[in-house]
Amino acid sequence: MTSAVQPVTDKADVRTIVGGGAVLGGITAVGVTVFALLSRQLAGTAEVVMQSALVLVGAGVFCYFPVRWVRPTNVDGIAWAALLGLMGSLFFTVVDTIVLRPVGLYHWTWDAIGGGSGFWYIPVWWMASATLAWLGAWIASLTSHGDPDRTIMPSVATTIVLSIAVFAVLAGARWAPVHGAVMALGVAIALPLHVAGAWMKARR
Repeated sequence: MTSAVQPVTDKADVRTIVGGGAVLGGITAVGVTVFALLSRQLAGTAEVVMQSALVLVGAGVFCYFPVRWVRPTNVDGIAWAALLGLMGSLFFTVVDTIVLRPVGLYHWTWDAIGGGSGFWYIPVWWMASATLAWLGAWIASLTSHGDPDRTIMPSVATTIVLSIAVFAVLAGARWAPVHGAVMALGVAIALPLHVAGAWMKARR
């Protein structure tokens, strides 16, 4: 006879990591396509709002979807979630190279800067995606009390609120322009703040 309540354990099997990475890469490709198509149709405030919203959604997906699949409860689980995030960006790179670039979905200014090659900045995206998943898993492990599933949505909400707050401070103080890229900067600042807050709360 088994207990009705089973302990939550990290999932680090090949199917979870590779399959989750493929799904994450597909979601990223859809998000990038929507971002590019809408950016062609919008301008001004509407474009900034759209881009900022998609940045927040993308950050939530990359930070916390790996948590949903891996369910990290310790340092090993956090590392596996980061690997899943990395796999997501690798799968997206394949889709980007085979599909999105050939159809001319967007201009590749960064390729021109790199002499026609994207491999001076693509690895930075790989590292960034792994970092987002790592920070999301870290937050989840600090706040989950052994059950990461139940804290995903509150964590997403907190990250979004902190990101918007940082964006408002940067733009309101005129330290940065009102732009979708500044919302991405807001996310980058908000996540370490979220980790620090979760750590301090867990220490009580």
